[in-house]
Amino acid sequence: LFRTNQIQKENSFQKDLVSDMDKKKLYSVEYTPSRGKYEGQKIDLFYYNAELFSWLKDTAEIKDNSIVKFSNLTNFWRNEDIPKADIANEGGVKFPRGKKPEQLLKRILEISTNPGDLVLDSFGGSGTTAATAHKMGRKWVLVELGDQCNTHIIPRLKKVIDGEDQTGISKAVNWQGGGGFRYYKLAPSLLEQDRWGRWVISKDYDAAMLAEAICKLEGFTYAPSDTEWWNHGYSTEQDRIYVTTQTLSVEQLEVLSDEVGEDRTLLVCCSAFRCKVDCFPNLTLKKIPKMVLSRCEWGHDDYSLNVENLPMKEKPKEAPQSNQRQADLFDVEGNQD
Repeated sequence: LFRTNQIQKENSFQKDLVSDMDKKKLYSVEYTPSRGKYEGQKIDLFYYNAELFSWLKDTAEIKDNSIVKFSNLTNFWRNEDIPKADIANEGGVKFPRGKKPEQLLKRILEISTNPGDLVLDSFGGSGTTAATAHKMGRKWVLVELGDQCNTHIIPRLKKVIDGEDQTGISKAVNWQGGGGFRYYKLAPSLLEQDRWGRWVISKDYDAAMLAEAICKLEGFTYAPSDTEWWNHGYSTEQDRIYVTTQTLSVEQLEVLSDEVGEDRTLLVCCSAFRCKVDCFPNLTLKKIPKMVLSRCEWGHDDYSLNVENLPMKEKPKEAPQSNQRQADLFDVEGNQD
């Protein structure tokens, strides 16, 4: 089945073609599109009476023994296109003047994602995005600062997972339940400024919280040992980490080095250390909070994840003075800024 359509004025290529055609004859043209649905494939176009053939199979499909015609979705959506009659009851939570219809989210996700894609909503609200994405087989991340995280989002998503939620798009996608999610609470800031404006470890952190946070920052698994007081976690079978707010002396570091042994290495994160940084071959010394501050970005106009900020040109280093004394083992490198 087909019909003929006039060629759009913007399509100068096809306009030039039909200008030389006899309107009483049927023509076919074979060509390979450089873009679009049939990019890189040879296709045949048919023309009659200076008009282009449009095939029904390209704009319709058979569903339940009926021919259903479809058209390309534009960026203009009419208000009546999105059902909103039962929006107040969707998900089983009340969120007046703030809840979006699952049908609206379904349309957005259909044109912008595929099953298995990750969907991020930084304003979780009542959880509509997560509920819709979950039912459509998408992964999702929700961020919410308000109390509705506990009062709306979690109860709603539990019903989705249990298959109890049959509102919204559930019937349209034949949702029967399944899946799961993890709920994380953002920890307080690791650093804060003291009354002199210096960055220090926040008072909200106890020793265990600090050790776990530093392990996360440095790529270690937090797993404090019951037998080795200095062993707070690991990155490999031989590599360990020790976190403390103390200033470590040479004698203390010597004890650490002996206990770690030659077959293992230890990342030591402390407030300061009273020796050269490379005194002990099996110890890597880092200063808190300097090591944390080095992971932060400061003074950028934006913090886009995919934007690389070019480094500033470094000033040429001055030649060392001839009377400069040589550093020895007991220079306090960890205390220098």
